[in-house]
Amino acid sequence: MLIAARRALRQQQVPALLGTIAGTMVIVTPRGDADWEALRLATVAQLGGGGCRLGVGEPYPRPSMLPRSLREAQLALRLQKASSAVERTSAFADLDVLRMLASVEDLADVEGYVRKWLGVLAAYDERKHTQLVRTLTQYLQHGGGYEATSQALSVHRSTLKYRLQRIRELTGFDLGDPDTRFNLELATRAWVTLQALRS
Repeated sequence: MLIAARRALRQQQVPALLGTIAGTMVIVTPRGDADWEALRLATVAQLGGGGCRLGVGEPYPRPSMLPRSLREAQLALRLQKASSAVERTSAFADLDVLRMLASVEDLADVEGYVRKWLGVLAAYDERKHTQLVRTLTQYLQHGGGYEATSQALSVHRSTLKYRLQRIRELTGFDLGDPDTRFNLELATRAWVTLQALRS
């Protein structure tokens, strides 16, 4: 992987130091404007295919701030793994509400909010070994589109429709109501954030 990444960095003309920490490759570069997704794809091409996720921390002016950037990159990576099966690049700067939720020091209120909106589904998932919270998360992330959600979950449309009906039955929520959708979307994003912080 290091050799493939080194070649990809050369192709992209990005000067960098490479190393590994606990089985994860780390790239340190002075180029805050690098095209990280192009670099990820070039690395995958160098490997001849396969999977590769990339987390990017903020650029900082001093070397003493490298640990902070590394923590941000690791969090971006964990959030990506928790929220999506798709392997891609996630930059800490682009995390928006997830970034805000992850920076909360006392997570008790966030956990309470998640419990209020998703507790019934999470308990059902645990009891029945289903994926209703994940299904709802993907459904909301894809704007309620059946086709995109089905593809993201790798399930048939009829399976998705069944799961959404089950969600409605268990919670009593109207997924078409704007206030309900807003709260559920925020709750699912908070749920993803909590999953990533615990991993």
